[in-house]
Amino acid sequence: MPKPNIVVYLSDDHGWEYLGCYGNTHIQTPHLDRIAEEGMRFTHAFTPTPTCAPSRSTLYTGLYPAQHGAMGNHTECHSHLNALPKLLRKLGYRVAIAGKTHVKPETLFDFEYIGGFLPKRAEHARKYRSEGLDTAPVESFLATHQQENPNQPICLILGDSNPHVTWEPNKIYNPDVLSLPPYIADTPITRKALANYYQDITTMDKRIGEVDKMLETHGYTDNTLFIYTTDHGSEWPHCKWTLYDTGIRLPFIARWHGKIPAKTVAEAMISHVDFLPTLIDIAGGEPSEDLDGRSFKDVLCGQRTTFRDKIYGTHTRDGNMNVFPQRCIRDSQYKYILNLMPENTWTTHFTEVEGIPESHAEVWNSWVEKAKNDPKTAELIYLTQHHPVEELYDIKADPYEFNNLASDATSHSILEEMRADVHQWMQSQNDEGKREI
Repeated sequence: MPKPNIVVYLSDDHGWEYLGCYGNTHIQTPHLDRIAEEGMRFTHAFTPTPTCAPSRSTLYTGLYPAQHGAMGNHTECHSHLNALPKLLRKLGYRVAIAGKTHVKPETLFDFEYIGGFLPKRAEHARKYRSEGLDTAPVESFLATHQQENPNQPICLILGDSNPHVTWEPNKIYNPDVLSLPPYIADTPITRKALANYYQDITTMDKRIGEVDKMLETHGYTDNTLFIYTTDHGSEWPHCKWTLYDTGIRLPFIARWHGKIPAKTVAEAMISHVDFLPTLIDIAGGEPSEDLDGRSFKDVLCGQRTTFRDKIYGTHTRDGNMNVFPQRCIRDSQYKYILNLMPENTWTTHFTEVEGIPESHAEVWNSWVEKAKNDPKTAELIYLTQHHPVEELYDIKADPYEFNNLASDATSHSILEEMRADVHQWMQSQNDEGKREI
């Protein structure tokens, strides 16, 4: 049996609850919904870190940030490591990437770069991102490779910039009917912003449909593992740059005709740290024992239903923004978060950046104004900005993590056990961020 092709569509800032196949009845994502029907949808996939470069570095190295070195956003990994391009090339693969990379150094992540982004469109007023992935070079790559090297498997990463801000202006959604999760305050401009976020996701979904058609047209249907996932959660308060599930829980969809059972929902807990060892396993190699992650190939192929019993998480900073370092552990019911600088007020691009219409500070300021006369919004703002040293949540009873049980006497034994686990993990990672409490 020839080695499978591997195609990974990696989006940017896509919260797991913003997909039709994950239960959102308002959003239009027909292509991803169909791919999920044809394969496996994971309900408990996580990134260990909710910022772009650290998360992507974890995907491509199989290491947690303290080990690969890119703990803060826009930082770079240790150059002496092994990473996905080199490891899969050794297994006979042609390893290419299109669109967003956001990993350094280039000597470590030496992908074959085959294409970038669509031209800027004035009506989108993009800021902090490129326009979406240009699929034309992708089609050219697929066609040419099939003609010239039909026996060589490919590993192709498609890095889209959707749905990172600035979001595309809404065209198809009615903002007034959208459901708001409890971490989003209800104001008119917030609803417009959310509709823009939905629009950006739907535009990306259309692009995924185009890529899927290309795979079929150029003969990559029968023996191709297709994976859709993202780097971390959405850029709303209480999401990206935090270790709440809204920041680290991800959509993860995999299809591999004849190997992955169709219409399967996997509840196994997996982490982005497991991504590289899984690809190495699928490619016929032996993942190094030095990696932090391990292969979940057996879960993909329907041979087991469980994997990890706990997930670790870490956040450091994004330059001089989002300086609120955290560490966490999550199991099937509880989440423990250690805040290393609880004296800091939580601020991010969302609360601070001006000049983005229907987004960021313009939206946040509408919450601040509403909070003057609305106690519920005032509480949301306080809980978003202020965090004690320790947080403990019952994920099943409190999935959005607003009811902190750290001072609850009945939860003390759970707190102590998870606290000790986080400290032990940090020590094993040589994580110097440890704070004695």
